[in-house]
Amino acid sequence: MPGEIVACDCSATSSGTTTCGADATFGACGQCSIPDPDPQKVNFQAQIVPIFNRSCGAGDIGCHARNQYAANNSMDCRGWLTLENASLGSIFYSGPSVGQSTGCPDKTLYERLMAIAPWQCASTTSYVKPNNLGASYIVNKITATGLCEVEPGKLSDSMPPPQPDNPNPYTLSTADRDLIKQWVSEGALDN
Repeated sequence: MPGEIVACDCSATSSGTTTCGADATFGACGQCSIPDPDPQKVNFQAQIVPIFNRSCGAGDIGCHARNQYAANNSMDCRGWLTLENASLGSIFYSGPSVGQSTGCPDKTLYERLMAIAPWQCASTTSYVKPNNLGASYIVNKITATGLCEVEPGKLSDSMPPPQPDNPNPYTLSTADRDLIKQWVSEGALDN
């Protein structure tokens, strides 16, 4: 089924995932595990990605899944951020343009966090700036500080957004927030 993600073997010592494309075939094995360069530091694949999956809707059709993402070529390929751990961005994943090209390249989750500026902010803003909590917009979003102005006098919502009348199914524990901040502080390794 298009969009389905399954495990695959990248090599004899490395596993990864592959995604079923619009043509109903699975692409090359990607997101291959690599030896951890520093096992004493927070591990992006083993510790941060699972937080995004359970707390941000990246692992289903929630807020930050591929169906919400539409890279916009006229905005330097910025768009609603998907936190799904796959190479995404070259096509539309939902809506009337589903399957059509966005004019943007596919980028891994790590590349999107490091290289694409948040669509709500100035293009000089970074989702993640290694070793710099204050300049990492993802940290600002989860701590409700330094949020970008989406229109005059209105700041962007913190994440997960508060939902007083309609409880949000996604939550982020203090421990998870601290782990994300620790990962950024330790250099935001792609491990």
